[in-house]
Amino acid sequence: MLVQQGCEPYEIFFVEDGLAKLVRIDAGGREQILGLRGAGWFLGAAFVLVRRSHAASAVALTSCTVRRLSQDAFLALLAEHPDLSWHVHRMHSREVLSQFHHMSDLGAKTARQRLERVLRRLATLSSPNGSGEEVRLLLPLKRWELASLIAVTPEHLSRLLKRLREDGVIRVQQGWIVIPEVRRLAADGAHEFGVLTTTVAAGVPAASAAPVC
Repeated sequence: MLVQQGCEPYEIFFVEDGLAKLVRIDAGGREQILGLRGAGWFLGAAFVLVRRSHAASAVALTSCTVRRLSQDAFLALLAEHPDLSWHVHRMHSREVLSQFHHMSDLGAKTARQRLERVLRRLATLSSPNGSGEEVRLLLPLKRWELASLIAVTPEHLSRLLKRLREDGVIRVQQGWIVIPEVRRLAADGAHEFGVLTTTVAAGVPAASAAPVC
């Protein structure tokens, strides 16, 4: 775990490589996946800026390379480096757009379209320089997590995956999802967790995944 729900924000994590999920546990103990975050994202930055405890946890889904910054170091970097401050502003703007698109999708997109969009995003992260050709994808999410992300039951997710296989959109081979033509999946503009780029001050040590409190 990189960031833990309910903890005070005294540090942030910059994701250099890998994928993390944002998770919130409600009062009844139910887990809700709020989104996924990839390379270029600062995890926990918003809560450092507003000085509020973390409203969700950030958990590594794949092997991640991250850089850890203390609250004071992060705020100092923002004050000293306008380019970094602009990057964080863009990142938070993309998060606002992500929530807008997510809410819009629930009412305007079919469950299949929502699934295709998630698969396309994951395929883009797996092969960011790809040109739409075949991609082999090992899903970092459990079935129920993927179902939660697109707001369907695990049973309905199984039916959706079956239909995608029957239509030739995907193949399943020894646990891998093979996408013959990524361009056939519903496009979304990679608004949720596409790769962002920035320069973090040299000398910030790499950190392994660990709870922050």
